[in-house]
Amino acid sequence: MKKNSICKFIVSGLLLAFPLGMSAQRVSSEQPWSVRMVESEMIRCPESWQLDFQPRLKWDYCHGLELQSMLDVYDRYGNKKIYDYALAYADTMVNADGTIKMYKREEFSLDRINSGKFIFRIYEQTKDEKYKKALALMRSQLDDHPRNEDGGFWHKKIYPHQVWLDGVYMGAPFYAEYAYRNNQVEDYADVINQFLMAARHTYDPKTDLYRHACDVSRKERWADPETGQSQHSWGRAMGWYAMAFVDALDFIPQHEPGRDSMLVTLNHLAAMVKREQDPKTGLWYQVLDKSGAEGNYLESSCSTMFVYTLFKAVRKGYIDKSYLEVAIKGYKGILDNFIEVDKDGVVSITQACAVAGLGGKNYRSGDYDYYIHETIRSNDPKAVGPFILASLEWERLPHPQTQWKRNIVVARDGSGDYRTLTEAMEGIRAFMDYKVTVFIKNGTYKEKVIVPSWIENVDFVGESVENTVITYDDHANINKMGTFRTYTVKVEGSGITFKNLTIENNAAHLGQAVALHTEGDRLMFINCRFLGNQDTIYTGAAGTRLHFQNCYIEGTTDFIFGPSTALFEGCAIHSKSNSYVTAASTPANIEVGYVFKNCKLTADASVEKVYLGRPWRPYAATVFINCELGKHICPAGWENWRNPENEKTARYAEYGSTGEGASTEGRVKWAKQLTKKEAAKYDDMKYVFGMCSEWTKN
Repeated sequence: MKKNSICKFIVSGLLLAFPLGMSAQRVSSEQPWSVRMVESEMIRCPESWQLDFQPRLKWDYCHGLELQSMLDVYDRYGNKKIYDYALAYADTMVNADGTIKMYKREEFSLDRINSGKFIFRIYEQTKDEKYKKALALMRSQLDDHPRNEDGGFWHKKIYPHQVWLDGVYMGAPFYAEYAYRNNQVEDYADVINQFLMAARHTYDPKTDLYRHACDVSRKERWADPETGQSQHSWGRAMGWYAMAFVDALDFIPQHEPGRDSMLVTLNHLAAMVKREQDPKTGLWYQVLDKSGAEGNYLESSCSTMFVYTLFKAVRKGYIDKSYLEVAIKGYKGILDNFIEVDKDGVVSITQACAVAGLGGKNYRSGDYDYYIHETIRSNDPKAVGPFILASLEWERLPHPQTQWKRNIVVARDGSGDYRTLTEAMEGIRAFMDYKVTVFIKNGTYKEKVIVPSWIENVDFVGESVENTVITYDDHANINKMGTFRTYTVKVEGSGITFKNLTIENNAAHLGQAVALHTEGDRLMFINCRFLGNQDTIYTGAAGTRLHFQNCYIEGTTDFIFGPSTALFEGCAIHSKSNSYVTAASTPANIEVGYVFKNCKLTADASVEKVYLGRPWRPYAATVFINCELGKHICPAGWENWRNPENEKTARYAEYGSTGEGASTEGRVKWAKQLTKKEAAKYDDMKYVFGMCSEWTKN
């Protein structure tokens, strides 16, 4: 029996009921392509360990690639059976002590690292410590993984000094995500180096393409004696490399040194991809530097990888939006040339190179004849996974038929679709292509709410600001919780609006206790109340933009703090004790931090000495314009956090404020009084929020 028929044999012999509860082996054509492909794969391989045509358990990159894409579909459209399918593989392969079946750390193969990426999400959902241990085990491999002198990882221990473009994808995105999730900021430089190192070693100026690999020692038979490079630019190798960029950049901070060089390289790569696109079909060839040559063929894995990369890179703003046309043409070419649907609706993707490598026991020379004569098969995971990812990107585009508005009702009394906001998050999954409004009826919702990063384009609207209350009571002194886990509501998603509701942390005076914690971008809060004591609002991510309109915010010490850019318009800011209103930590390279316009600052009757702000970080930026400042605002206005050096860097300013606390006579000399012209700049949303400020019109 041929290897690529194993899954089909298993299906015909073992499948009794399709895991998604559909009639056996039926896939509805009414669903998006991403869902159809996932369901088709689950029909072909009813057990997730059977993916990649496997007759027995295996821990390798293909399972990780497909299951990661499937979890993305679960995040978008829901259906827990998809999640359970991915979980089954993780549960089968990861032992109770965190060791992994079929994984041998001492092999030092980057290919074994890629599957770790989907384990992050399994651990996030299950909180099972065995997955945390497995992630740490894979991460530990990178500490001892053999490297070249420039820090570049060897592809495998058995391939000394060799840098393969494939290997960047296998290791770097996992490395970046682990650093992000575990706050190992010192690792970002090493992650970035893997990308730039690979570009230096594999770039061929004669063809303006990246070759498959390079032996830095120049000793391998397939390596050019002068450059160490392999002979050709293999489409899928460049596809892996391209996907690695857009996946790793999700986790590398915007202002990390070297990230800009990654973007330059990605833009160069995008230009190569555009140039090599077949003008007739919109697809790409197996051997890119021989596009159109005799024997060469249009290949599905590299084509899907390139399309996914371009779609996501445009969406994220990494490359010019003109590349969207290239991606759309490529995606349509995939549908027209590679996708087949049988009578039961089961979807297949054809024309994928099964595998290609260099060297090894059955020696692979990497010449042109080798690449074009490797096995070609259908439903190879290296095509299936990127097709699902590309389809999800396609399905995010504003197609006319998906511009409907969906409504979800949350009610404590059971009269709505859900009783809690946490439950409603799952309901939102089903409508992520649409504008969603979550209407929250009056009631007290005692729950710790996380709005996940996959949620976008959603409005949360309370029935009334006084009577729609989300509350919790965590504080920093509970089991050494620390400030940043105490939130009542944490917003990780972007493009989200909150209206007419109260967010409260009612932990009283028991230590730092956050009501609202934001990580997402383009967040709006309209007619909301934020109640707390110390640390009421934490704007937690540099480079993100927040807009508070006609809100009420109360607290004690530094109760509005963080690195984000935030505009407060027409808000009431109420101090409950003698302390500080703001503690901005604006990065030095961001011009605008906190801006308060037309706000009213009030205080409890016993409060008599409140500062407008103190710098949590040296370059804190905070401006008060045309505000009404009560008598509780002390004459100095600003405090240096007991560090005179902060006076040289902090960017504090005022203009046009009124009230008993607005007198500038006693203000510290290192705070600025703006001119009318300088203050007028803050009327321009493009100045406050940057060039992309259309969201503020909503």
